[in-house]
Amino acid sequence: MKILYLAHRIPYPPNKGDKIRSFHEIKHFSRHHELHLLSFYDDPKEVIHAENLKKFCKMVTLIPLRRRRQQARAIIAMLSRKPWTLGYFTNPEMWAAVREQLCSSNFDAIFVYSSSMAPYVSSENGIPKFLDFVDSDGSKWLQYARSKSIPASWLYSYEGSKLIRFEQEMARLFDASIFVSSREAAHLTGEEYHGKIHFIQNGIDLDHFTCTRTGEPSKTMIFTGAMDYFPNIDAVSFFAREVFPLVKRRVPDARFMIVGSSPAGSVKALESIAGVTVTGSVPDIRPYLRDARVAVVPLRISQGIQNKILEALAAGLPVVTTPNAAGGLQAVQELPVTVLEDPGAFADQVVRHLLDSTDTSNRFAQTREVLAKHYDWSANLARLEALFPQLNDGLKRNFPLPPSKRENCRRSS
Repeated sequence: MKILYLAHRIPYPPNKGDKIRSFHEIKHFSRHHELHLLSFYDDPKEVIHAENLKKFCKMVTLIPLRRRRQQARAIIAMLSRKPWTLGYFTNPEMWAAVREQLCSSNFDAIFVYSSSMAPYVSSENGIPKFLDFVDSDGSKWLQYARSKSIPASWLYSYEGSKLIRFEQEMARLFDASIFVSSREAAHLTGEEYHGKIHFIQNGIDLDHFTCTRTGEPSKTMIFTGAMDYFPNIDAVSFFAREVFPLVKRRVPDARFMIVGSSPAGSVKALESIAGVTVTGSVPDIRPYLRDARVAVVPLRISQGIQNKILEALAAGLPVVTTPNAAGGLQAVQELPVTVLEDPGAFADQVVRHLLDSTDTSNRFAQTREVLAKHYDWSANLARLEALFPQLNDGLKRNFPLPPSKRENCRRSS
């Protein structure tokens, strides 16, 4: 099949949530299909990654997302009573690039990663359209609203409500909508969505995250993630100020390691707490996982499946997390994951892991067996790929452009 793939972020390197999933989709689809990628990029330095993506895509077009210009478009969208997220990702260059591709090539399918890119092809007919929502942005913004005070809570509530309605509309227009779990699609319950909603779990590269421990790990708790992302900022701030002091009372030499790129000022300020280290960007998180004893994922705002949990488990670490962060996990009862919300109980469980000196080799083997069963990228994405012929059955392959569209293409060229 010939597939047009749209992404709101350049899907390389696969070093953060949205890029990990989109990269693995592209890598998997490229084995049997011809991919044409259209993607935004935020940083001019990211353009060099086009060469890496050309290993998997016949065509790669990267379009700059200039922050100030897009922020102005976001404000205009909000004033027009639309979600500002859509305004931020509205770009004339992308509209032109999408139009050029659809006019010059006969695609068998259109695959859209992130609902922010859906408007570019939502009106296309005759070609099967797939939309990987991953999770619900609308639900996430509503969580933001509950964590903020006025006036921010009003703004976030506005955005969340608008995005929920937008997601419902896109799910009606696209032939198949994909989420990481049923929790993410809770607002899509009408009969019009019957047979169009599908759930595809994230995966984990077990070989990549195998960590060989050369000695006894230190009494270190670790949190990994992009540290300019509000849910992560909120999580480490909550843990460092409310949970970590409880741990230190019982384990004085305990350390809390925050590993991730672009730490916000409020995150850097946490280093004033004895025992807290903020690394900033690191070339490889595996050495930090190897030297830790337990991963903490105290997210109070969370959607989807947390890759940081899967990575920690693959590296052999137990995980202490919150109900929100664990909500999308499958087979959580079979994994060394403790789900707690109360700061005191959270601290108790962390202390148990820090002081645990038992042999964990059996637990590690069992964990990897469960991860291989439920979180194998190839197996999960094969289920997604199996949807392609199902949707093509009722449509002619290489669907020809209608005369009116051909005429529009000539006029716009």
